[in-house]
Amino acid sequence: MKKKRVRLYLQRLIGNLFEGSFASYISSTHGLELDELRQYQTGDDFKSVDWKTTSRTGKLHIRLKLVDKRATIFFIVDKSRSEKFGSFYTTKEDVLSQLLSLLVYAASETGNEIGFLTFTDKIEHYISPKTGEKEAFKNMKKVLSEKPSSHFTDIDTALTFLHKKVHSPSLIFILSDFLAPNNYERSLKTLSYRHEVIPIIVSDIRETCIPKIKGYLTVCDMENRSKKSLGISEALDVPAPFYTMFRKLAINYIIINTNEDEGVWIQKISEFFDKRIRRGGRIKK
Repeated sequence: MKKKRVRLYLQRLIGNLFEGSFASYISSTHGLELDELRQYQTGDDFKSVDWKTTSRTGKLHIRLKLVDKRATIFFIVDKSRSEKFGSFYTTKEDVLSQLLSLLVYAASETGNEIGFLTFTDKIEHYISPKTGEKEAFKNMKKVLSEKPSSHFTDIDTALTFLHKKVHSPSLIFILSDFLAPNNYERSLKTLSYRHEVIPIIVSDIRETCIPKIKGYLTVCDMENRSKKSLGISEALDVPAPFYTMFRKLAINYIIINTNEDEGVWIQKISEFFDKRIRRGGRIKK
């Protein structure tokens, strides 16, 4: 039921982005499945009256269904070596894989076209959008099992590539820790102008929380294996630059931590979709 909640919110979001307002999206007697029941309002179609609920409550109620609106959805997946870090039982790579599975389930069951792009500091694999749940999961497994040819990260390469490849408005998820050169503001801005871009930041608590004590900490760069010492009291004083970039470009994001369970992820993702729906607006055609 929790996974179904994500799917319902995602389909609402798709309807909101591609077909207009949230209200016009759900107010339909024909659709994929029941969304909710509410009291009759002036102008509602009598064909949508739910007589069982009406007789039980004594007030006229109608059934609202999710409209069959389909979209192209892309998952951009970071395959760099930094994703292998984790200070708990799971690594960022483990969390990223589970998140991708959750989102692909939510996106594919309602007939959307699903595409994939994996990257390091170059394009690792591109799979053009295809419909069908079986096809989506087959391609997802291929994406997750492939071994990247590089260890480094360049998000600009992935965003620039996808902008050239995808011309029709799409919903794009970027799954990464975003620990990369801060060189992609222009390509992100360009991509988000035409498409709805949702960054999902997979983070570990040891990247954002270190005890405030005096001393030095030896850290290792997961990508190039270089080591250096940092003053612990100063190590996290400066926030990651991508947060500032997202705020500047008015791009909302989701933060998922390696010490959280699936229930927390589902709550965060559902609430994010709900807020995005209520904010309204459509992606540019």
